[in-house]
Amino acid sequence: MDNENSSNEKIEIELRQLSKSFKEVVAVDNVNIRIRKGEFFSLLGPSGCGKTTTLRMIAGLETPTSGDIFLEGKNVTYVPAFNRDVNTVFQDYAIFPHMNVYENIYYPLRMKKIPRKNAHDKIINILKLVSMEGFEHRFSNQLSGGQRQRIALARALVNEPKALLLDEPLGALDFKLRVAMQGALKELQTELSMTFVYVTHDQTEAITMSDRIAVMNDGMTHQIGTPDEIYNNPNTAFVASFIGEMNFIKGVVSESRKDTLVVDVFGNKIQCGKNKYDFGNNDKVLVCIRPENVHVNPVKRMKNEIVTKLKRVVFRGNDFEVKTAVQDVDLSAVLDQKGWKRLDKVDADVKMGWDEEDTIVFPMDMTENMIHY
Repeated sequence: MDNENSSNEKIEIELRQLSKSFKEVVAVDNVNIRIRKGEFFSLLGPSGCGKTTTLRMIAGLETPTSGDIFLEGKNVTYVPAFNRDVNTVFQDYAIFPHMNVYENIYYPLRMKKIPRKNAHDKIINILKLVSMEGFEHRFSNQLSGGQRQRIALARALVNEPKALLLDEPLGALDFKLRVAMQGALKELQTELSMTFVYVTHDQTEAITMSDRIAVMNDGMTHQIGTPDEIYNNPNTAFVASFIGEMNFIKGVVSESRKDTLVVDVFGNKIQCGKNKYDFGNNDKVLVCIRPENVHVNPVKRMKNEIVTKLKRVVFRGNDFEVKTAVQDVDLSAVLDQKGWKRLDKVDADVKMGWDEEDTIVFPMDMTENMIHY
């Protein structure tokens, strides 16, 4: 669930019970989101989860089947896109190839019948803002992918909209340029103090850039929260499976207390500190632990320990991923290079240990919605 907004926080965009169906297919299902003014807010989820359709409804490019959209408290559900004070940047940039950079940026101002001489200073300032000054006379075929993306941003920002909507704008860029543009986008948003609504399927991108994230699947929001909240305290097994890496172990509750659970896993009694649900004895549950919270052959005895078989050690540049298995379940641990000690040979017994507070438990029926890679 979303955190409550305090009374002094201004809401820029609000979606109330928003739904969209295409014939018998429900693309967005009763979505409720409040986006704060000046916030970098991301809609995150796998392909087909409804995030782009939600963004298009905010932009006025799709009409909701039901529900309402508010911009600064005004109901704009049926207001045409050109009368909404928001602008959209798409993955393909949509830069006019027959216009140079200056003309591309001037175009939305020209549509508002603003004379070129009155628009000139604003165009030059926006080019400086996106670090593209001096490129005014170039055409799109003379620009790199990152430069075209910056021009698309400049054209969207020159109107000074209340909010900027971005539909996977970095998807066409190579990895290093994409990472560089993530930083540039976040700096730009911070400098402008403008509301950004960002659609992505890239978990790392959302976590590193966003103030808050709505994680979506099957047209519904599973969780709205800060990156830290979503990563370390997921609300559902889907969120736990989609955000980052996670170990999943099936177990049965042997003891249920107010602040903790004891779960039987492969004959081991596992202490679970995050008891989100009202579990009872003998309930089937899913135990979740992040690989970076797992210790391999810990020096000191830990609250939770399982003996496993070593299967593989993967060097990943900054760290090592240790892959083990117990019965038919794979487990992973991530160890940094400084803490690395050479382990036993493949198929040797190794001990995997973790703390009680790093263990999350979900009902077994949530496994149906999990993402499996």
